[in-house]
Amino acid sequence: MEPPRNAFAVYRELAPCAALASHVHAFFTFGPVRARAPAPRAVLRETFFAPGDSFCSPLLADGNVSLVLSSGMTCELGGRWRADASGPSGRVIGPMTMVGETDVRECAEGVGVYFRPAQASTFVGMPIAELTDRIIGADDAWGIVGRSLPSQLSELDDRARIDRLEEALLARLARDNSRLVGIDAAGLASRVLKCDGRVSVESLAAAAGVSRQYLARVFRERVGLAPKTYCSLARFQSGLVYAGRARVDWAQIAAAMGYADQSHMISEFRRFSSLTPQALAAGGWFHPFIERARARTLPTRPNRAPRARVT
Repeated sequence: MEPPRNAFAVYRELAPCAALASHVHAFFTFGPVRARAPAPRAVLRETFFAPGDSFCSPLLADGNVSLVLSSGMTCELGGRWRADASGPSGRVIGPMTMVGETDVRECAEGVGVYFRPAQASTFVGMPIAELTDRIIGADDAWGIVGRSLPSQLSELDDRARIDRLEEALLARLARDNSRLVGIDAAGLASRVLKCDGRVSVESLAAAAGVSRQYLARVFRERVGLAPKTYCSLARFQSGLVYAGRARVDWAQIAAAMGYADQSHMISEFRRFSSLTPQALAAGGWFHPFIERARARTLPTRPNRAPRARVT
């Protein structure tokens, strides 16, 4: 689809190749509006920003790992692009269980990867438990490759950037000699996400045929979080569907989402976003996790408020 004439930036999520599909949820890009989306990759999500649109994002906790490589260019609200004095850079964002308050008024151009649950250790070179609530430099994870790759990508277009990043991931996958045994942590984590976190730790342990204690140990090693925390995060993120909506009955929603009561829901929203549910609903936020939540169906779906263009 053609971008709006006055669009100044675009966010895209793109499908990985078949060899990475079980490890990578999506590649993503944010940058100036150029030609069409990188062919021949499937575009999973595409959002254009024009004057008057906001790409302000709250900081949201996430139970999974992502890799972000920035080109050294930054877009300010209003659409002005400028060079960042720090230049190209890269970082690995571990599983985050809490966030600080934010007021984002600019966003860096770049590309990145959203890893699937319990799949990132192959690519970041360390146990996921060591990344919990941490953000490290790409060079700390990939050494000389992590230091040079952001600069290399900054000289390329979006298609070439994704291709080059995919090559780097495939190279690391080819060198992986680990053979995970025991319970399927990735499968259990995916089950939690499909259930929007409304599943008990006891039922997960029973499905895996192990004790709660053993399940917790494996989850911390491979996912980076305790099972209960991961379930809480999944439930919170499913509630992001209500961001930017009016006339929300939060008591009804709290019950539908499985919270003990409305106070319980408010407490978890504050923990994972620093925002109350009402503040999240009232803000004109853009965030990939909000878009992902909107693609799913919840028991209660209030009327939507206007937002940025999504195709």
